[in-house]
Amino acid sequence: MITSPSSSTRFKRGFTLVETSVATTLTTLVLGLAIGGFMFALKNSNESDIQSELDIDVQIAMERLKKDLRLSSLHEIFYFPSGPGPYTALSFPMAEDSDGDGLFELDENGMIIWDKTLVYHIWPSSPHQLRVTTFTNRDNDLTDAQRQAQLEAVVATGYGTSTYNGANASTDVVFENLLNWKIRPQQGVFDAYSPTVEREPVSFGFTPLTAGSHTFQFKVVGKNDSSSGYYVGIDQLTVSPSYGEREAEAQLPATAQIGAACSAQFMDSGSWKGNYQLLFPAGAVGHSFSLSMENDRWEETNFGALGYAAQNTEVVFDETLSPKDYVVKLQGNDITWNAELQTDTEVPGSVTNTAFQGNWIAVHVNGSELLTNGNWIAYNGRKCRLTFQAGTVGDLKIDAAYIGATPSSEQVQFGFASSYALATFSGSPVSPVIPAGATATSDWINLEINKTNNYMVIYLINNSPDYCYPAVWQNQRTTEPESYLYSTGYVTNCVYGLASVTASYPDQGTYTSQIFDTRLDSPIYNDISWNAVIPGGCSLKTMVRTGDQPDLSDASDWSVMTPSGISPRSIGAGYKRYVQFQAQMTSSMDGLFTPRLQDVTIDWTGEMQLVNVSGVMTKGPNYGVIEVYADGVALQSALSIDLMIYRDIYSLNKANKRVTSSLLAEIRPRNTGR
Repeated sequence: MITSPSSSTRFKRGFTLVETSVATTLTTLVLGLAIGGFMFALKNSNESDIQSELDIDVQIAMERLKKDLRLSSLHEIFYFPSGPGPYTALSFPMAEDSDGDGLFELDENGMIIWDKTLVYHIWPSSPHQLRVTTFTNRDNDLTDAQRQAQLEAVVATGYGTSTYNGANASTDVVFENLLNWKIRPQQGVFDAYSPTVEREPVSFGFTPLTAGSHTFQFKVVGKNDSSSGYYVGIDQLTVSPSYGEREAEAQLPATAQIGAACSAQFMDSGSWKGNYQLLFPAGAVGHSFSLSMENDRWEETNFGALGYAAQNTEVVFDETLSPKDYVVKLQGNDITWNAELQTDTEVPGSVTNTAFQGNWIAVHVNGSELLTNGNWIAYNGRKCRLTFQAGTVGDLKIDAAYIGATPSSEQVQFGFASSYALATFSGSPVSPVIPAGATATSDWINLEINKTNNYMVIYLINNSPDYCYPAVWQNQRTTEPESYLYSTGYVTNCVYGLASVTASYPDQGTYTSQIFDTRLDSPIYNDISWNAVIPGGCSLKTMVRTGDQPDLSDASDWSVMTPSGISPRSIGAGYKRYVQFQAQMTSSMDGLFTPRLQDVTIDWTGEMQLVNVSGVMTKGPNYGVIEVYADGVALQSALSIDLMIYRDIYSLNKANKRVTSSLLAEIRPRNTGR
């Protein structure tokens, strides 16, 4: 008889050969994955460390080079190799500060005394070395040819001991690594070609400017292969140490022009500041024009800079002027209230209720004093006028109409006051018949409108059944009373008949400019001047204040200052860094005319400073390439340095992989021209 083995016997069996093989395979797989993951993590960690090292090296090298170059001059730099570039080595001077006061020493002609020459160059070792060779003291008697030969010898030998002034040479290694770099001088040249007409901010370069007037020449030196012409267009220019933007067309007329004539061109797209540009329609290489501009001044022409404040005034683009211009004017002479806005009803309905026949209707005109549903009056004005509208189903005729300020901000049914002013229509208290859907406007009413107040318009509808159809606007936002009928005491949230209230210009207003930073500790202010259109009976006066605090918290309050209407006039506002002006405007006695301030200029005596000549240029399909000169000297804008450091590493599959770190910098030597 065959019997089954006991349970204890079954549990004591060993692993079969198949089980052992499977277990071994799984263990090997797991160990392989673990080791692979470890190696992958180790590789990534190593690559990350190398990347960090390269990033640090490129930052250190670039910061050192920037620090040295900023104290040099573009006019004194020599490059290697010869030709148009890009370059791989450069030589430049460093300035003397023998007394350690932080200021560079000047010779008897006011020129900087250069006491060192620095040569940055690459030595092609393994790995490469970025080196700096320093000549101390600098031999300032070397000719340009000798200076170039000195640079070439340093590049060839890696040191400076075997060339001019070699006894004073020393060489340091900035860092060791495989590297490439490209050095490109940035000239004051701009290619204005674009397939579409657009604007672009441009830095032409730096130049030292003394106080007073300077000549800036814009010369066509070529054109893009894709361009069909040589035009030059300028929106704005910056030619002052204070970086104040000036409208280019405002600098006309040109002091000189060759090949074409400059003009102010209206740009209707709205992108150009002031909606104009200076246009020079050049026709060939060599055509040019020149502008004469002061070193330092503030020209306010568009009035829209952040920080201005307007009280009863506004900045508008005035198309009634020739040429059209941005101006500051008194706010108003326009609709100050309308039923559509107060009720939020665009299309009025009609009323056929005969209760309106021969009845007085009162309409609330809600200003800011109304605690709820207020602030619907937009402008103040010396005088006002009323516009009534008939409904679409019948005509309307007004037998009498009055307007007056209400005695209370919350009263529902305002009583008629003797102070209310009578409206007339061509001198008559009775309006003409207003056809269905049409309007009629009263004469000017001698009542001042103040947008902080509330007003009541009370009018009597003609007793004829043919002329009692006012338009109606139902308030969509609130149930607050807007109108009521006197005879019945009927209160409604509708506005009946009254379409709008127009305000003339207010009696006076002020425009307070932005605060302008002259960037001088103690500027000597000269004059304030302005251009304006001032109709008869109107007046325009200005005040100027200065201070040492950016918010002018230390300046005089406007209320204690005396305005003047003389232009130009001496400022006499103290020699402090920050400056601001205020314009005070007064309308004509009838409120129908306002001054229009077109521009304001404040000038001061500048100091010798290195100025970044820049602008906002027009680009287009027929625009050329231009170069800019200041007082006959071509501008040089900067050095563009593209530095890349790299290292080759092995991947797990023994393939080469290159880890790189790069940095592009534009460096502007600050002592150019001295």
